[in-house]
Amino acid sequence: MQYNRTDNIQPIFVFSGLSLIRKSKPFSSEDTRPGHRSVAWEFYEKGKLDAAMSKFASGGGFHLPDVLNLVFYILRQHNIEFIRAPYSPWAQLAYMLNHPRQIIHAIYGGDEVLMWNVDRIITAIDFTKGNYQTVNKKTVLNDLHVSEEQFLDICILAGFEYCPTFPPLSVISFTFKGVQDLIKQHKTGFNAVQAYSDDANVMKTGYIDVFCRTRCAVKYHLVLTDEGEVKPLNIEQAPNDIHEFIGYRLPDEVYYYLVRGLIGPQVINNLISGVLIENAPLDNGETTEYRNFLLQLLSIRTQTLSLLTQPLHQFFQSRKVACYFWFDPSTEQIMYHQPGQGGTESQNSANFLNNVYEKTSSWNVDNEHINAEMKDQKADQVDIAFCVRATETTAKASKTIVTQSNSDKILEEKNEIVANVLWKLLEIRDFLTSSKHVYTTWGRALAKSLSTLTNPTRSEQEAYLTAFELIRFGVLTAHPYSKTYEKHRGEDKQQHHITLIARTLSLLPMEFKNVPWSGSFSRDLLVFNGFVKALDRSYRNLCEMLTLSFFMNDLVKKERSDYHEIADSLPYLTDTNVALGIVTQHYLEQCLDTDNKAALASTEAIFTTCTNIKSDLMKGVAFWNGLIAGVAILKETGKISDETYTMFTDANDWLQPKVKF
Repeated sequence: MQYNRTDNIQPIFVFSGLSLIRKSKPFSSEDTRPGHRSVAWEFYEKGKLDAAMSKFASGGGFHLPDVLNLVFYILRQHNIEFIRAPYSPWAQLAYMLNHPRQIIHAIYGGDEVLMWNVDRIITAIDFTKGNYQTVNKKTVLNDLHVSEEQFLDICILAGFEYCPTFPPLSVISFTFKGVQDLIKQHKTGFNAVQAYSDDANVMKTGYIDVFCRTRCAVKYHLVLTDEGEVKPLNIEQAPNDIHEFIGYRLPDEVYYYLVRGLIGPQVINNLISGVLIENAPLDNGETTEYRNFLLQLLSIRTQTLSLLTQPLHQFFQSRKVACYFWFDPSTEQIMYHQPGQGGTESQNSANFLNNVYEKTSSWNVDNEHINAEMKDQKADQVDIAFCVRATETTAKASKTIVTQSNSDKILEEKNEIVANVLWKLLEIRDFLTSSKHVYTTWGRALAKSLSTLTNPTRSEQEAYLTAFELIRFGVLTAHPYSKTYEKHRGEDKQQHHITLIARTLSLLPMEFKNVPWSGSFSRDLLVFNGFVKALDRSYRNLCEMLTLSFFMNDLVKKERSDYHEIADSLPYLTDTNVALGIVTQHYLEQCLDTDNKAALASTEAIFTTCTNIKSDLMKGVAFWNGLIAGVAILKETGKISDETYTMFTDANDWLQPKVKF
């Protein structure tokens, strides 16, 4: 970004939007990533770190969509322009380049963009030397002695994101030259795949259909026009069945909010495709507890889907959407997201899963009340802690209930929208009551924990919300899960205490130096992190669809310039890693054999990536102390068992002498 400023370049980043619809069944092809990860862990346990890292890399450890919210936040902080394309960024860039007003002057990206109507792309830039490399499409066509249409066929048969490599080419030693020869022999890609129509793998994969749909998807891809509409490229020749190879058409308003960064694509993808596919997490998801947890999360995900479909056409409201899990790929878990979809009588009637918009309609708190409450709290932002404190008494909560006079009032300010989204979230997840907006027992516990910190950070607020959810689900526990991977130090009781404390503190972020991670990994903590990520991402999607619901139901001012600011203000912008849990576990295990000072020194010597381990541990302990205070309220009201309460208090009694630095 600094080089761009120095060289007077004004970049526009374009990111992927929705996925293209696929005809193949979920898990119809083998997912090799879990196997790579298993081998990687075996290498790691044997001390073969380089081999382990190589296998981890091929195991799909990094998924770009998981970090896009953070990337958007960073770009916005630096005033860098960016958009999310309705579908492919390459098609969107091609449209922008070829526009009569020449919205952009050049494209810097991958070779795939040459499949679209683009004459030249930049493939590399050396800012230090002040030069760049390009690929000229005409030169490529001349060198290959093929036409532009044949070049497109070659690229599709070679395989890319939308289409696998032509199966007969995978049997032999695959080369790009081999695909070129195939096209020269058969003149067109369609003729080539037709010539192999009797091939077993071609028939099994339905490749002829895949090829045709992919070709149409490239030529008639949907892009956002300068008029704010989503239209196909080459619109004059576009067929009328674009939904067959792109996906079902959404209202332009939904595309607009996606492009402007108000919402992400995941829930919309689930609706358009009709499937929510749950792949194995980084630890491979081998525990019974995690698999049961995913089934329990279906309620949140159904509510999220209900919020999306409620303002849409009847076609989407009645659309069947099912969840498929990698561990049971043949079983579909149907998400009944609107009343009258079928299923059992209880699933068919209106309930808090399929009628969530109507059930949470008592929130429409305007800016006058929010500003007064912010002044009273001396708060400078609307967040979870603010919304919890704003309903701490019956009198204060009553002011948030919609009345006849303000039921139709349009929310205009960012703070109004964010606050009402968070209040609805707290009601949906049973921290606030529907009728009076006062605390439930879980709300009292959350409020108590938040009150123990003078000025809880955003990450601490989110961590408390996550912690109480995981306690409610029964997975934030001291007990080992059904499968464990590591031998821990200490006696059984000590191990249980360390496990519970490390899991809890792993909910918080750490401060790092700008260097690669040094120190150990923990697959057991990664298992716990799988629960955290699944829950937090479900929460994020729920918040985004609550926000979209306000816009689509005409409850807020729509024309605005702060869509990204609204998105940035919603919780769970980024994932939390397990670093603090690993550091905590190491420190507490060292405390079994030595004093606190020596244990801290040992921890600092090993985890050199961390900037201030002592400070992070102290923040973690303060968070832990607050959680214990909240757990006590759950015990008083019978929301948790005596065994669960004792599990926390015994761990707390054991911990306190070890955190006096």
